[in-house]
Amino acid sequence: MSDVDLIPDVVVYSAAISACARGEQWQQAIGYLAAMQELHLVPNAFAYSPAICACQKSKKWQEALALLAAMQDTRLVPTVMTCNAAISACEKGVSWQHALGRS
Repeated sequence: MSDVDLIPDVVVYSAAISACARGEQWQQAIGYLAAMQELHLVPNAFAYSPAICACQKSKKWQEALALLAAMQDTRLVPTVMTCNAAISACEKGVSWQHALGRS
């Protein structure tokens, strides 16, 4: 076997972020998104969606909405599941006004 430096790609990071969502590790999920950007990897919907879900599970509505906004800033179209997770984060974080778009 030769020594090869493996560099994680968007797929690897997305899988790691999905694992963070299942484990309710929202800070780690956001950290992986930041690490992707530091490596000049462009997060896609498959990276943002589980990060938003991780925030939703942890009642971190502000972080979920920030990620949703960042996703839209990069012209990514959020899925229905992504939008539902962001709305649910607002509901769980007792911020229903934001879920309705009333801030």
